[in-house]
Amino acid sequence: MILNYIPRVTQLDAVQLDKQIEELFKHLLHQSTKYVKPGFFEPYLPEIDLFLRTWIFKYSVYSKRSTFGQDILSLNYKKDNFTNSKIYWYFGYTIGLRYLKDRALYSFTSNMRVQNLFYKIEMFQVVGDILNFLRFIQSGKHPMLIDFFLGLELTAEKLTREDLTDFSWTRELLWHNFIELIGTVMSLINMFGLKRKLMQMLKYAWWKPNTYSRGQMTTPVMLSQTDCTTCLNKPVLPHTMGCSHIFCYYCLMANKIADQDYACPKCYYNGKDIKRFTVV
Repeated sequence: MILNYIPRVTQLDAVQLDKQIEELFKHLLHQSTKYVKPGFFEPYLPEIDLFLRTWIFKYSVYSKRSTFGQDILSLNYKKDNFTNSKIYWYFGYTIGLRYLKDRALYSFTSNMRVQNLFYKIEMFQVVGDILNFLRFIQSGKHPMLIDFFLGLELTAEKLTREDLTDFSWTRELLWHNFIELIGTVMSLINMFGLKRKLMQMLKYAWWKPNTYSRGQMTTPVMLSQTDCTTCLNKPVLPHTMGCSHIFCYYCLMANKIADQDYACPKCYYNGKDIKRFTVV
C-alpha cells in the first residue's frame, strides 16, 4: 500500500539526515588528509566538495530517486514525476549553484560585483526557504524549495516511525529548543578553564593517588610509541612547552589560546615556552 501522506516531522528528519551524512563524509575526508601539509588542499576545497556532493547525488537521487536521508526513513520521490530534466535542475540548484558560490569566494574575493551578485542570490534563497517553510508547515508538502519548484512529491510504502500526535510533535519541538539552549549556554562557558580546575581538584582526591607532581624543566624524548598528551594519538607537528611531554601543535595551541593557564594533563606543568620538537 502506497502512503501519500508523510508526517511533517519525518520529512524534516530526512532533510537533517542528509546534512549530517554530508558532514560525516567531510569529517572522514578530513581525517584521511590530516597528515598532509596544512594549506595543501585549501585552494581546491570547492572542487573537493563538488566531487563529494556529486558522488552522494549519483548514488542517491540519480540512482534511487531519493536522498540518503529519505532512504533511511523509507521515503522516495514519485518516480513517474521525477523526469531526467528535473534531475538536472535538481543537481544544478542543490550542487552546481553551491559550487559556483564557493568558487567565487575563493577566486573572486576582491571582485565586489561578483560578490554582490552571489550575495543577492543567497539572500533570495534564504527568503525563499523561509517562505517555503511557512508554506510547508501549513500544507505538509515540499519541505525543500527545489521540491516545490519542480513539483516533486514524496511517497512511502511504510513509515519507519509511528504517526505523531500533537503531544509528541510538541515534545520534539521542546526537546529541540532545549538542546539549542544548552548549546548556547555551554558556548558561554570557558570549558578549558573549567576542565583545568576540575583536574586540579581531582588530582588530590583520595581515590586517585597523586602520582604526578609539579612538572620540571626536563628534556622531552620522542619514541615510536610516544603519543600526544592531549589527544593520545601520534603527534602531528610535535611541540613542547617545557616539560618532558610532547603535544600536537594544534592540540597545544588550541588549549593555550582558550586557556592561558593550560597545564600538561600528565605532570600539571604550566609551561610558557612553546617550541617545536626537533629529533636530533
